[in-house]
Amino acid sequence: MLALPIATGVFISVGYTIGAIGAIPAAVICVILSLVALLQNKLFSEMAAMFPDKAGGVATFATEAWRRYFTPLGPIAAFGYWCGWSLVLSLVGLTIGSLVQAQWLPDATWTLFTIAGVAFGFPHLVSAIMIVLCTVLNVTGIKVAVRFNQVIGAAFIGVLAVLSVGPFLSGSWDSANLTSHIDGGWRTFVVWLYVTAWAIYGSELCAVFAPEYKDTGRDTSRALTSIALFMVGAYTIVPIATTGQLGEAAVNESPIAYGVASINAMSEGFSGLITAILCGALFLSMISSSADAGRALYGLADEKMTVAQLDQLNKRGVPSRALWITMAVNLAILVFVGNPVAILIASNLGYILAITLAVFGFLLLRKDRPNWPRPIRLSSAWIPIAAVVGAFNAVILIVGVSNPGLSHAGGIKEVLLGVALLSVGVLLFGYRKWVQDRRSGHPGRAQSAPSDENSTRQSLT
Repeated sequence: MLALPIATGVFISVGYTIGAIGAIPAAVICVILSLVALLQNKLFSEMAAMFPDKAGGVATFATEAWRRYFTPLGPIAAFGYWCGWSLVLSLVGLTIGSLVQAQWLPDATWTLFTIAGVAFGFPHLVSAIMIVLCTVLNVTGIKVAVRFNQVIGAAFIGVLAVLSVGPFLSGSWDSANLTSHIDGGWRTFVVWLYVTAWAIYGSELCAVFAPEYKDTGRDTSRALTSIALFMVGAYTIVPIATTGQLGEAAVNESPIAYGVASINAMSEGFSGLITAILCGALFLSMISSSADAGRALYGLADEKMTVAQLDQLNKRGVPSRALWITMAVNLAILVFVGNPVAILIASNLGYILAITLAVFGFLLLRKDRPNWPRPIRLSSAWIPIAAVVGAFNAVILIVGVSNPGLSHAGGIKEVLLGVALLSVGVLLFGYRKWVQDRRSGHPGRAQSAPSDENSTRQSLT
């Protein structure tokens, strides 16, 4: 239920992708990334079951795998993963603000203030309110968030079903509306793979909750596989159906609200209801992102890789301090960046890096800890699959970071912001290791794996 709203990425980044390069390459991108996400989730399910008592998800897998080879990669991966899930709160909040403005308050075009060239207007104000609300909801406990998701999640599934089937049944779908115009060649295609990846790869967040499932080995695998299959359908069918119905120009004019336009074209008078459901689903994705980011940051502190103050749970077992920090960073990003695609570029650097390190980490864990207990153990055929998936992610990361201008919405500023955020993670790791741990007389865990695998497992658990 917490991962379900990740499908709202269809209305966050896919619309921009269609407008930039056309519906056909955008659909191909969605298919490729959905299949890669499915393969990754299978790899992550094995690693999640290996560490059932650890919070942090993908960030923890990367840390455990690379600790023996290069210690700083652990905090870099973990902090990058946190950035990927954290910064998206401001992005999704802006999407909600834009939908509300377009549907109910089209005249709310005022600007409260302008800082560093970013005009803080109505969508930004709505985003700030949503960021605070989702944080408060998560601080109250994960069960509250899940119940909230169940109500709106069911309605969102209904909307996706209508958008998947309705355009074909309405008789207005035309394959001639599906076009392609990739200016910049293959590099542009790869850059948009990079920009769109977060929205589809996000289904891996199920792994971060592995310690909270009733049966870690069984439930983690079921959650990761089922949500990945759901994403394959949502990200493949909806863009093709709606663009074939409306035409690429209509999607380009309204890259966020094209789902509303699609349903309104089939039956007028429902735009307000559909917008409300989409806003609710987007808010659910903010709840999920906030929950995942908070647990990733807490897991980082629990592993002694960032300041000790974040290694705290409230009386409900929730990392409230990490959640408040995540909220504060997002409010700052909202003020100083403010552009949806630019925020994606800034956050993707750390996120895709963390995913890449975790996928290669699967290979390292198989090599270094062959006899480690694995409640979920994939066949040996998954070893070459992991190598291919890791190489794919490395390519889109390198090309995406080195060519941000091909997205038409970002540049070197956003890339440098992503690098700066990763650098903060390294600095906090150094402060924890050389100041806090020494001051307390506890130097922290050994950073290289002992030769005795059993003693390694005992020391880490």
